[in-house]
Amino acid sequence: MVGDVTSGTTVLNVTDPGGDDNGPGTYQYPTASDFHAGAFDLTDFQVISDGTTAYLRATLANLDPTFGSDFGAQLLDVYVHTPGAGATSAQAAFTTRNYTIASGGAWSERVEAQGFAPPSWVDASGNQVGTAFMLVNDANRTVTIALPEAQFGTPGSGWGFSVVLTGQDGFSPDQARAFAPTPQPFSFGVCAPSGSNPICTVDPGTVPKAVDVITPAGVSQATELDPTAGPVVIQPVTVP
Repeated sequence: MVGDVTSGTTVLNVTDPGGDDNGPGTYQYPTASDFHAGAFDLTDFQVISDGTTAYLRATLANLDPTFGSDFGAQLLDVYVHTPGAGATSAQAAFTTRNYTIASGGAWSERVEAQGFAPPSWVDASGNQVGTAFMLVNDANRTVTIALPEAQFGTPGSGWGFSVVLTGQDGFSPDQARAFAPTPQPFSFGVCAPSGSNPICTVDPGTVPKAVDVITPAGVSQATELDPTAGPVVIQPVTVP
């Protein structure tokens, strides 16, 4: 565990609209009472550096404990594009997440956080890079991942971050909660029962497992995550 960040330079701070925790605009939360409104709604993403440690911090609309864990409902992936990196990938953590990362965000490091396992920090070949530490602050509704810069690098201009939040499910091979045509007690719904959007007829096993993402200026999340428009490709936010 790490203490909350009290110093350092904020190299990236991107706000995200509230209430867009519906993927392409139609997704519905599971119906079980364990899931709280706003639990999958990103509102801010920051990258902070103090010269020794880099911190990736996401703020959510609701961070009430779920299933007995402070970060029990969520699965957060951050795909990190480092300028000049050697081996990179545009693939998601698992192909069954049903999206890829844009070429401009091709990543050399991926960090994944959930409430029931230590953070995963791997390179483009799947090798562990180092030891990441995570702190969940319920009061501030933040999850912060600390990464030693000796292995991570010092984030700066040109670095890109593709940030994807979905539901965690430790019983799923890809650790992500499944989708059904309409919401079930422990599955997301592609659409509400009365939904008539074209996406409502899409095989729920093929929709992107991305309930909220941080989009760059000018990019619509609803358009980016719409599987009826073609393969889903997630764009990074970039340090100026």
